Amino acid sequence: MKACIVFAHEGKESFCHAILDRVTKSLQKQQIACEVRDLYQMKFQPVFDAADMQNVSNGSASQDVLTEQKLISEADLLVMIYPVWWWSPPAILKGYIDRVFTNNFAFRYESGGPVGLLQNKQAIVLTTTRESEAEMKRSGLDDVVKKQIVDGTLAMIGYDVTYRNFAAVPYVENAAREQMLAEVEKIAAGVRKPLGV
Repeated sequence: MKACIVFAHEGKESFCHAILDRVTKSLQKQQIACEVRDLYQMKFQPVFDAADMQNVSNGSASQDVLTEQKLISEADLLVMIYPVWWWSPPAILKGYIDRVFTNNFAFRYESGGPVGLLQNKQAIVLTTTRESEAEMKRSGLDDVVKKQIVDGTLAMIGYDVTYRNFAAVPYVENAAREQMLAEVEKIAAGVRKPLGV
């Protein structure tokens, strides 16, 4: 079984990095091969430009996009780990989605609307916020965060998605963060292996 982990947090030390470490170790313990795509370290080019648009129209893609599409196609599990900034993923991850999850790779349009092409795959989306769960629920922004990537992107293109946001991360005690990381391990340990694996 293979996992593609798309990670979008700058630097080398953050709670997202701790989540990445726990996820990777948990999956490796289950003998799941992990390919980590650290978008900042890769200096991934996130701008969907005129050349990308032309490529999509022609049914092709640039080499960097083809590399990512191959990894995603081969992976049984996609994991996305990122902080929520302005109630959205970081721009580098949004650009990754725009450039990689393209028409005729991730979905196609039919008379009834878009149809996902990445079926029978699992995804785990793990996010962090400064705001508390209560603040997010009160404003309705918890639903906004979930709808953008979980429902509006990954579920739409065929993934069975498990989503968890870890709230108020900078303001909780270390013990609470350790509980969060234990939950991360539990989520990663709950991955269903495909038949025959």
